[in-house]
Amino acid sequence: MKILHTSDWHIGHTLYGKKRYDEHEQFLRWLKNIICERGIDALLVAGDVFDNGLPGGQAQKLYYDFLTSLLGTCCKTVVVTAGNHDSPTLLEAAAGVLSRLNIYAVGLPGEPDRHVIPLRGSDGKVGALCAAVPYLRKNELVRLEDETENSDEKIIRATAQFYSDVTQAALRAREIYGPVPIVATGHLFAAGAVRSEGDGVRELYVGTLGQVGADIFPPELSYVALGHIHGAQRVADRDHIRYCGAPLPMSFGERIKKCVLEVDTSDGLRVSEIEVPEFIKLVAVRGGREEILSALAEIADEDVWVEVTYTGEAACPHLAADVHDAVKGGRAQVLSIRAMGTYGPAIKAEETETLETLTVQDVFLRCLDSGSVDEADRQALIDCFNAIVSGLEDAESCA
Repeated sequence: MKILHTSDWHIGHTLYGKKRYDEHEQFLRWLKNIICERGIDALLVAGDVFDNGLPGGQAQKLYYDFLTSLLGTCCKTVVVTAGNHDSPTLLEAAAGVLSRLNIYAVGLPGEPDRHVIPLRGSDGKVGALCAAVPYLRKNELVRLEDETENSDEKIIRATAQFYSDVTQAALRAREIYGPVPIVATGHLFAAGAVRSEGDGVRELYVGTLGQVGADIFPPELSYVALGHIHGAQRVADRDHIRYCGAPLPMSFGERIKKCVLEVDTSDGLRVSEIEVPEFIKLVAVRGGREEILSALAEIADEDVWVEVTYTGEAACPHLAADVHDAVKGGRAQVLSIRAMGTYGPAIKAEETETLETLTVQDVFLRCLDSGSVDEADRQALIDCFNAIVSGLEDAESCA
C-alpha cells in the first residue's frame, strides 16, 4: 500500500498581510497530480490544515474542493486530523458527510475505537489501519486538580496512554482486517525535533511538553506521521517516525527543503521524499542602502516577494521610496522594509513582530496571554471572538 504523508498546509496564511491563496491552490493541484502519478492509495494530513481556527470562505473552499477532487482517483481513503492552529469542531463539522466518501476528519479525542480508520487501496481491500490522533490539548488530556504533581509529566504520561489505547484498539481491529500495518498520526513537538529560524511554529504548551520522547509511540506502529514542525526530519533517528514538514515556507527566514513523504508498506517499510516545488520565490535582501538597491535591481523583473532589512549605520530616511523606485515597473513585490543595526533597533528578526505580520486571531491570543485568563474561560472567549470575526467576514464577503 502507498500512503502519502503531508501536514501543516496553513491555508489562509499571510505574509506581511499578503494572502497566499494562489500558492495553496497551486500546491493542492500539484498534490493531486502527485497522488495520481504515483498511484497513492491513502492520504494522511497530520494537522494544521488551516492557519487559524476561523478560516475564511476561500480557505475552506480550497480545502473541500481538493478533497472532492480526489473522488474517482486511485486515492481511496483520506484521513485529516486537527492541529493546534485548527478548530477541531470546525474540522469535524462535515465529518458525517465526508466519511461516506471515505474521507475522515478527526478533530477531537474520543473513544479509542473511533480513532481507528481502515485504509483501503485501489482494489477495495484494507491495506493498513490508521490510528488517527489529532493535536491533544492540555485540558482534553488531564485533570489538573492535583497541583502537587508536575503537570508536564502528567501531560506526557496521558499522551502516551492515549496512543497506547488507540493502538490497542487498532490491534483489536486486526482481528477483522488481518495482520495489516498500523500507522498513526500526531501533531506535537517531539524531543530532538529541529526547528528552523522564523518557522512560525507556535509553542504548544507552557512548560517542557516540547520534549515528548519517541518512546511514547507503541512498538506495534509501523509508521508515525507527524505534523507541527515545518522541516522534514526523522525523530530520534527512527526512520518510521517522521515529520514531513510544511509545503510552503511560513516566513522569509525559513530556508528548508519542502517535501511530502511517500510511505510504501507493500514490502516492509520504504519512505521516500517528494520535493514540493517553489510556487513563489521569497527573497530576503539585507545590507546598506547601496547593497539593497543593487540586489533589488537584479531581481526587479522576477516574480518574487521581497523582505528588505536595512543594516546600515547611518539614518536612511528615504529608503522606502528608494526601494519602491528600484522595483517600480517590475514583477518583484516588496512586502516589508525594516531597519536594524546601530541606527535601527538592534533586535533579532523574530522579535520584530508588528501588526501587519499578525492575524486578528494572533492579536486576540496575545491579549489573552497577557491577561492570565483561566483555561476554561479562554476557550469560551476564543469561540465568542471567532463568532464575531466570522460575522464581520461574512458581511464583508456580501458587500
